[in-house]
Order: sequence, then structure tokens, then C-alpha cells
Amino acid sequence: MINMRMISKVFVDTNVFVAIRDTTDTTHTRAIKISEYLRNHKVKWRTSSDVIGETLTVMSKKLGKAICVDWYKDFRNSRIEEIFVDERLHKEARSAFKQVKSKNTSFIDCSSVVAMKRNNIKYIFSFDDDFRKMGMKLVEDVV
Repeated sequence: MINMRMISKVFVDTNVFVAIRDTTDTTHTRAIKISEYLRNHKVKWRTSSDVIGETLTVMSKKLGKAICVDWYKDFRNSRIEEIFVDERLHKEARSAFKQVKSKNTSFIDCSSVVAMKRNNIKYIFSFDDDFRKMGMKLVEDVV
């Protein structure tokens, strides 16, 4: 197990935000346990405006608009830092997306990787193995 003092911040992916709210999600329990572990170790959460948009869309479709709006209110009142995707980051994400071979890697995944690299974030809290293939370290591998 890694020394958690070495991890000061993590990037949080859409599937984690959804899993935490959706008690029927197959990763719900893992998401809750890992989020509690991170909170107990005072690890800061970061995400991007692209991930927020994707989360709102997925959550609205999967859980309904009311739960989605409630989640967004909670997000706005949280200490999670939102990294806003600017034109340069968007262009870098487009370039990365063109280079990725897998048809399962989304544009938002590429945008997240670029945001992580730009903000010196080494770990991602996600249940998406595609991030590992793109050279990112998944939090669940070290907690």
C-alpha cells in the first residue's frame, strides 16, 4: 500500500460521482469506501468542467432530473475544485483523442487526462480501465 501522504489530490471521474449517488450501481459500495478513505486521509478532489457536464447528463438519464439537480447543488457546495476546460486544453484533448486506438475511450476521458497532466495530478478516482491504458494511476489500485 502506498503512503497516502504522498497523494495530496486526485482527479474524480463521472462514474464515481454517479456510483456514489446510485445505490444500485455495481461500484456503489467501492465508491463509498474509497471516498471515505480519501476523506480520512485529507486527499483533495479535483474534476473538470467537462466531467461535470458529463455527470449531469449521465445522472439525469440514469437517476432522473431531480436527483441530478440535487447532486449539482451538493457539488457546488462542496470543496471539490473544478478545473475549467479552456480552448487550449480542448485542443490538446482533441489531439489526444485522435491518437487513442480504442473506440471505447471517450473524448471526455482524453480531456480528463490532459487536465490531470496540466494540473500535476497523478491519480484518478475512476473505475474506467481505459485511464490505466493512457498511463494514469487509478486510486483503487493503491488504497
